[in-house]
Amino acid sequence: MVATRNHPKDFEPPAPTESPTKRPPRADTTATESPTKRVTRTSETTTPPPPTTTNHTPKPTSPATFPRRTHSLTTRSTPTTWSHTPSNLTLLWLAISLPLVIWDTAYVFLRPHSMPGGYLHAPLWTPYALYGTVDYIYGFKAWDARNGFTMAQGTINLFETVAYMVYLYMMYAYGEREEATQGRGAPDQEELRGWRTLGQSRTVHGDVAVKAVLLGYSTAFLTFTKTVLYWLNEAFSGFDNIGHNSWSRLVFLWIIPNGAWLVLPAYMIYVFGQEILQALQIATAGGKKYREPR
Repeated sequence: MVATRNHPKDFEPPAPTESPTKRPPRADTTATESPTKRVTRTSETTTPPPPTTTNHTPKPTSPATFPRRTHSLTTRSTPTTWSHTPSNLTLLWLAISLPLVIWDTAYVFLRPHSMPGGYLHAPLWTPYALYGTVDYIYGFKAWDARNGFTMAQGTINLFETVAYMVYLYMMYAYGEREEATQGRGAPDQEELRGWRTLGQSRTVHGDVAVKAVLLGYSTAFLTFTKTVLYWLNEAFSGFDNIGHNSWSRLVFLWIIPNGAWLVLPAYMIYVFGQEILQALQIATAGGKKYREPR
């Protein structure tokens, strides 16, 4: 059919067509489709474009806009500034009590040679000639009756003494004297005036502080409970060993001397317990796992 409409230029001769017996592949027909039509299938023989080899570094974004993420669960770091700060008052008590406990324990284990009439009695254990008449648990009454309470208490004294000696070694081998630091539990240095040295501290830090405060606390608790047991033994036996004394003799020769091993260890339990609680609170606050904001 010949077109009847006017055309700006002559028609070009038609391009030679392929043989009607050969049908062009489907991939070639896509090139002749109208550009306004969306191509729905691509050629199976089309080679994908090669990957881009250009190194492209993304521009860093602001941390406030895109927060950096590391791990979903993060552990807060535990503060390492905690320290054990016993006052010189505590250390003075240990320096006085330890020799007395060693002296007492040696008397108990060396009986009857350390008792009056024994070849070891004078001069080291001469005061026990009087004390054995005040408290029969240290005298011949308990020895002749083969009362085992005295030796049992002396055995506890051995463990207690060794533990206190280790504690003191840790304090003086690893500790530092700090005059400006107020010793925990001690009276204020300004109030002590001429005795202000008792309010100062000897401080250990880190792992040594943890071990020292735990050892000191447990040993003071052992001393306190051992002394309570010593008193309860008299109460539940009808004061069998001390009931023969007058009140003045009992107060000055039994209650006051033995009461010191109740009051001062109780003071140490309170002071060291406060430090342990402080350390646990720091560990609890710093050791909780928390989830960072996404």
